[in-house]
Amino acid sequence: MSFDPGAQEIVIDKDVDNELHSGALRDRLQDPSLGEGTITLIIRDPNITIIGDINLDWERAPLSRCKSLLRVDLKGCTKLTQLGNYVFLGCSSLTSVSLPDGLTKLGKYVFHKCRSLTSVALPDGLTQLGDGVFYDCSSLTSVALPDGLTQLGHSVFYKCSSLTSVALPDGLTQLGDYVFQECSSLTSVLLPDGVTQLGDGVFNGCFSLTSVALPDGIRQLGDYVFCDCSSLTTVALPDGLTQLGYSVFRGCSSLTSVALPDGLTQLGSRVFWECSSLTSVSLPDGLTQMGDRVFYECSSLTSVALPDGLTQLGSYVFKECSSLTSVSLPDGVTQLGYGVFDGCSSLTSAANSAGFDTVELYLRDRYKCVILRKLFLRLLGKYNQAVNEANGTEAEKNATALAYFPTDNSSTLDVGLFLQTMNASGGDGVIGLVGYILKFV
Repeated sequence: MSFDPGAQEIVIDKDVDNELHSGALRDRLQDPSLGEGTITLIIRDPNITIIGDINLDWERAPLSRCKSLLRVDLKGCTKLTQLGNYVFLGCSSLTSVSLPDGLTKLGKYVFHKCRSLTSVALPDGLTQLGDGVFYDCSSLTSVALPDGLTQLGHSVFYKCSSLTSVALPDGLTQLGDYVFQECSSLTSVLLPDGVTQLGDGVFNGCFSLTSVALPDGIRQLGDYVFCDCSSLTTVALPDGLTQLGYSVFRGCSSLTSVALPDGLTQLGSRVFWECSSLTSVSLPDGLTQMGDRVFYECSSLTSVALPDGLTQLGSYVFKECSSLTSVSLPDGVTQLGYGVFDGCSSLTSAANSAGFDTVELYLRDRYKCVILRKLFLRLLGKYNQAVNEANGTEAEKNATALAYFPTDNSSTLDVGLFLQTMNASGGDGVIGLVGYILKFV
């Protein structure tokens, strides 16, 4: 080892393995008399293959908490393939690292809390990034990820608050939990078509993220994926998506509308909680359950058409939706959680004005009226078509239509009631029926 006190450069080219793993070099670099950000470390060893160890804890990692480090050059380690866990953890003054071309793996938390690191050029042969590699590298603005990378582990860029954009390689298939959590400057991310899985909290707290296009292959979104993305205005959800996890869009206060794919069958709890700009949501026909607090505090939401197949609403689903004036509550909903419509002041006022004690009774009555109206109008259309296709006088046409009117067993409403009403009208097919329909308008 040589040390030039004038140039503040340390060069290691002899007995490298012992210098690194005995702790001697770390102790030297942690000497307070060196100051912070004063040392350029150059390691040259054509034979060393690993620096650090995947089994070491952070306190014994070879160069952890060396605040004197300004730059590190490992290019002379031509056979180096791996940096172990925590190698540069807490090197808070480190601004740049030159990595050798043969490197294939970075262990866990290698650059954790390297808060002066602004950019890193990762070698093309790198195929694995361990969990938390760049965790809390708050000055990191850009990273070019190699094409051979297929997975990003847990919390890789967590709290990289200066990171504005990331080019993800085409071969990437999986993003681990919390990969970009609290990357508050991140404005956009282009996800490769091959990505099929997004872990929990991937973009949680990305306050500057405005839009995301999700690949077609994604089938489910984990918990908190876009939680507190307060600038997010639009999200294009893939058609194959079947499940939204807990609090996926919670706190997305700029989100105005969402089109949910037809294959979605469940909405997890708190999915749209505090989406205060959300005015409309198109719910798929296949949806059967909605968890607790799905639309809690969506204060701009005005109407929701609930699908006919829905059977269950969790507690507080529409709590504090103060602008909500219209909800179709299907007859098939047999389980209503506690306080579903608490704080829905506009709905409560409408229910009271209509003479109903509760919002639920008011909405069920409205749903029944709408269904009956649709059915009678559909039956009337069929009847009029039969009249137009019949021959003879007007009375004969109406008689023919009544005789051949098809029995419709697709509804719970008795079609015989329709026919009875038509006969009672004297056969003109209008007056009696219209009067009956108007009861439900």
